[in-house]
Amino acid sequence: MYLLTKLITAIILPPFNVLILWILSLFFFKKLSFIFGLLGIVILYVFSIPYTSQKLQDSLTKQAPLSLADYKTAQAIVVLGGGLRDSDELFGSLAVPGVPLERLRYAAYLYQQTQLPILITGASLNGNSEAKIMAKELQAFFHTPTRWLEEKAKTTIENAQFTKALLEKEHIQRIILVTNQWHMQRAKFLFEKQGFSVLPANVGKGVTPESYDLTLMHFIPQATAMPANMQALKEWLGYWIERYKD
Repeated sequence: MYLLTKLITAIILPPFNVLILWILSLFFFKKLSFIFGLLGIVILYVFSIPYTSQKLQDSLTKQAPLSLADYKTAQAIVVLGGGLRDSDELFGSLAVPGVPLERLRYAAYLYQQTQLPILITGASLNGNSEAKIMAKELQAFFHTPTRWLEEKAKTTIENAQFTKALLEKEHIQRIILVTNQWHMQRAKFLFEKQGFSVLPANVGKGVTPESYDLTLMHFIPQATAMPANMQALKEWLGYWIERYKD
């Protein structure tokens, strides 16, 4: 089911949907062929420019940062996994890549300020424990302990469900949730669905200030803009599916 969901998502989003449109343009009459071809070009352009990326990322950032006083009212810090990578570094054969490493850094800061216990949740499809590797690096590089490891979850839904199973035994309901700002809206919704009171701790730059000027480069297609656009589109798609599937 997990792989099927990934496949369907890939088909729906660029660049796969653009390829489908261009292939269809080869098999229809001239007018319809032109429409398919043009639509593919428009989609490819819109989702390969930084302007779209900026707007989509901003649209996912819904909540202003909370204060340390707010965070101190929580009972625990929950950090979501974000994958592992192979490592040629001396400290291990597996390592935490950039996205979840930023989450660990913020979790370490929040722990130092609040002294709240930390739960890390995440597993990978090949059976490795993201939570275990993240906890190891959290201790080694940030000198921060982890109280609980949730090592089975492969999706954000499972992150929320399996975290609930662990923390309800400790009568913990009010949590600080640490994840990236583009992921927070969906993650917060799913954790609240499990009955948690969530204090979001966004990792990211926040909403783009209005004082930042637009330049020509915002509208020039760039390879780096495409992944950011796809990431944001997948988050919106996942959020609306979860919100309205019941």
